[in-house]
Amino acid sequence: MPTWISLLRAINLGSRNQVSMPALRAALAEAGFDDVRTHLQSGNVVARSAHRSPAAVADKMQTLLRTGFGVVVPVVVRTPEQLRQVVAGNPFPAAAEQRPKMLHVSFLGAVPDPSAVAALHSDAATEHTCRVEGDHLYVDYGEGVHGSRLTAAYLERRLGVPGTARNWRTVLALAELVADEPRRRRG
Repeated sequence: MPTWISLLRAINLGSRNQVSMPALRAALAEAGFDDVRTHLQSGNVVARSAHRSPAAVADKMQTLLRTGFGVVVPVVVRTPEQLRQVVAGNPFPAAAEQRPKMLHVSFLGAVPDPSAVAALHSDAATEHTCRVEGDHLYVDYGEGVHGSRLTAAYLERRLGVPGTARNWRTVLALAELVADEPRRRRG
């Protein structure tokens, strides 16, 4: 049974889209997901499922959130190997080491149009702070996220693709949660 990392967008932000992680784990287990684990309260789920595609996992998760919790949010799904590639492909290693909370990765719902990527990479405001690699956007926020004009909405408009962001510490924690997946599947 494959392992999937599901990233729920805008969960438990302030009073919006409140979902209890223990209740979500129980609902997912009841829906047929196995070995369900969550990280933090912000919608990071690792689980095994008989579903064979990220789209099928995302659809099932979105349906469960809507019917079980009354929450309608996008869900982006990745495999453990894709998450390992995100970690290995980080174009901002100094930021990852020195300011892991200020380096964010947006897990995009699709690969953006090459012309949008080229425009983002060549813009004076983003050329040294943003890098798109496939369906991931890395953003080095330097000394602060708050007050930056590089908001999720701004970057989504520029790329034409929605996503959900996690800081580098969360990305590494999720990678650690799935680090032993080949062994877990055999065991």
